[in-house]
Amino acid sequence: MVGAPYYRSEAERCRKRAADDPASEAARRWLQLAAEYDQLADALELDGTEPCAQQRLMQQQPMQQQQSKAEPQDDT
Repeated sequence: MVGAPYYRSEAERCRKRAADDPASEAARRWLQLAAEYDQLADALELDGTEPCAQQRLMQQQPMQQQQSKAEPQDDT
């Protein structure tokens, strides 16, 4: 499992990217990612359990279901 220091460094990396063009939409997204990384680090530092923010991020990912192909029935 990745520790809090990793998430802190990722948050800092995102803030540096946002500073490259602070007025852009990309900068807003980089800062949002930085805040989420900080939340992950905070959660790990507090109790070591899986952070709620990480679960929320995972729930936002669309789930794709495999569709089964119908086999033609042999009527003989």
